[in-house]
Amino acid sequence: MSAQDKMLNVASRLGLTTLKDMQGTTRMVYDSQTTAALTHTFFKGAAQRAFPLTNVGANGNQFQVNEALLVEKIGFFIPSAADGIAYGGLNDNSVKFSLVIGNKTVLKDITCEFGGEQAFYSDGAVGSSVIDLEGVGILIPPQVEYYVEAKAFTAGGRVALSTRLGCYLFGTGALLNFNTTI
Repeated sequence: MSAQDKMLNVASRLGLTTLKDMQGTTRMVYDSQTTAALTHTFFKGAAQRAFPLTNVGANGNQFQVNEALLVEKIGFFIPSAADGIAYGGLNDNSVKFSLVIGNKTVLKDITCEFGGEQAFYSDGAVGSSVIDLEGVGILIPPQVEYYVEAKAFTAGGRVALSTRLGCYLFGTGALLNFNTTI
């Protein structure tokens, strides 16, 4: 089943009959927190942060009517500067996270280890942690709040780590369009 088929199937079960008429796209949303902490909640309150700390707009942690995202990858990175402009890898650390959509936890206590796929890297040599959900995907429907709760740990010994952290959700999306189908 393709990502588009999965989106349309889930949209149909949710009663979102117009999603099939929207513009298909590749989409990524990200949020970062530049204050070191033991626990981070991403996308909640993101509308109060400005680019480059987040690319989530004024709607905050929900998509507009007839917009959606089928999450195929979830990744983590460290904003290496307080302004969020530079990014680095997790430096041999790991992240334990949960993804919540609406009032449902859809991924719980998943652990990302350092050295996954290369994304949000500073010099091409430092990787971030990425969970690949391709072939499965999790749909974030329009007008439903979503967020990620995450905690960083040292790789050796799994000791809680106070650090700056960022998170991104990447996958197939739908954008409002009155003229075409996906």
